[in-house]
Amino acid sequence: MFSIIGIVVVFGAVVAGYLMEHGNLKVLMQPAELIIILGAAIGTVLIANPIHILMKIISGIGGAFGGSPFNKQRYTDDAIEKHGVRGRAVRVLQKPFTHDTLAQGVREALGPARRV
Repeated sequence: MFSIIGIVVVFGAVVAGYLMEHGNLKVLMQPAELIIILGAAIGTVLIANPIHILMKIISGIGGAFGGSPFNKQRYTDDAIEKHGVRGRAVRVLQKPFTHDTLAQGVREALGPARRV
């Protein structure tokens, strides 16, 4: 989503700046010039980077326009697994929580009260 917003911002800034200088927008729409600029940019990236970096760039472009693999359930599962409590009875307190739900969660975590 942010990739698309970024592209729109870049194009909007170019067009707005060009119009501020009283330029003709038809001048910007030249396919040959777009091919020259894109070819130079892609060629520069190919020359400047080894193949393993190029593969990471290609996969990164796909990831930039794809959805995020992280959701609430995966984040919670990864956090629980990282801290070594996977498999035990784990109770996650959902946000936003009130004072009462927090107190109830603490009581349940501590177990039944013992009288001394």
